[in-house]
Amino acid sequence: MTSVGAWVAGTAGLLVSLPGRISVLLDEIELLVKRIDLVTSGAAEVHLRAAEVTDAAATITETAAQLSTAAQELLDIYQPLALQAAPMARRFVDEFSDEEVTAAIALVDQLPELTARTNAVLPILATLDTVAPEIHQLLTTVEDVRHAIQGVPGFKFFKRRGAAD
Repeated sequence: MTSVGAWVAGTAGLLVSLPGRISVLLDEIELLVKRIDLVTSGAAEVHLRAAEVTDAAATITETAAQLSTAAQELLDIYQPLALQAAPMARRFVDEFSDEEVTAAIALVDQLPELTARTNAVLPILATLDTVAPEIHQLLTTVEDVRHAIQGVPGFKFFKRRGAAD
């Protein structure tokens, strides 16, 4: 009976210590649940931040796609022009000296004044078609006067005398 007594004593001791052990176990389970809650709330926060980052990345990706489309459209428009103009631009750059570029800049600087003066002269030039017949008539008259003067007696004498001086 010793062994039964020992067993009964051991079982009784176990039963007596069981509420304390269960209490310790419940405390540990409670701590474990708090830790799990902390991890869960941290994971939820990380999930929210990841969702924000994902949304921002989607916005950036969408904007990049729009910019890429716009850039491709510009390339489609201007690439043929650039390829066509490249040899002319190369020749232009190769042929111009610094002095010519400086002169071209000075000319461009004077364009407003040149434009104003040209606009002032254009009305006068527009009237030249009406003046031309009058100038022709004047030249004809001067030629007639010259012939008349040459027919004056003694004119050759005055002409030689004028040439001698």
